[in-house]
Amino acid sequence: MNVVELLDLPDELILFIMNKVTPQVLLLCSMIGIGNNRLEQLAFDICHSIDLTFDYLQASYHLLMKRFYSNVLPRISHNIQSLTINLSNISSIKTCVENHCNGTLPNLTHLKIMLDAKRSKTGISYTI
Repeated sequence: MNVVELLDLPDELILFIMNKVTPQVLLLCSMIGIGNNRLEQLAFDICHSIDLTFDYLQASYHLLMKRFYSNVLPRISHNIQSLTINLSNISSIKTCVENHCNGTLPNLTHLKIMLDAKRSKTGISYTI
């Protein structure tokens, strides 16, 4: 039986796989800071648009989010051009950026804030 490991795959296929992983924070925490320069660089290549609207408030994601805010976000802060967050994430993002990113996300051009409320007829979240 032939075994193909992730690192045996071409970059294009790894990027395709990475783009399918949800929640995105899980992927970034799994690839950045693990000591594999190739996977880390591929993760940097896809982190221009960050979506933090997954329900990370569940207890199982507490350590993941702690790692994201302390280790990952400071390393990708210059790459982020678009950020989508829940209203409930604003305080955590603000604290992290102030403490670890010199108070700014320098290349951020798009910010989408999802309100926790949903439209009654469609169930679609309100956005700002």
